[in-house]
Amino acid sequence: MLDLDSLPGDDLAVNLADTVMLAVSPSIDLLDDGHARFWATQASLLPEGARPPSAEQTRRLRSAVREVLEAAVAKREPEAWAVERVNAAAAAVPTSPRLTADGAEMSWHGEDGGEIALAAVAVAAIDLVSGPRAAQLRRCGAHDCSMLFVAANSRRVWCTPSLCGNRVRVARHAKKG
Repeated sequence: MLDLDSLPGDDLAVNLADTVMLAVSPSIDLLDDGHARFWATQASLLPEGARPPSAEQTRRLRSAVREVLEAAVAKREPEAWAVERVNAAAAAVPTSPRLTADGAEMSWHGEDGGEIALAAVAVAAIDLVSGPRAAQLRRCGAHDCSMLFVAANSRRVWCTPSLCGNRVRVARHAKKG
């Protein structure tokens, strides 16, 4: 079973969307016991100054991001509420370029109470579904998995080859024997 340590990708938006397992009944919310841990595991993908938002804020954005990503996979328009929520989160924290000794870097401004972590997830979702990687966004091919992932190569069909891929291969082998 997937857990917060085995999220399938290095995409911040996909990782947040994958914190709810929908292919099981009842669904499993990995944030129930792991909200702070999720944000800690994503620290390397977050802009400087990002703090973990509340669990409620995280879940609200997760539902919108999940809808936007699912719509992209299904090649349909996302629900309007989800687009509005993602856009609002992205706009809540402005960015600007800053000159540094190494050139320039983008700086996120959460001084007015905006949640940098949520804005970063929203921007990642927008970039993913509107950019060239949108065609690489997929849902896991295992029938009992609802995880999404960005496929680095066109032959990848499982979120994590070592978990879902292995389970499918073992089941296929058992069926032959």
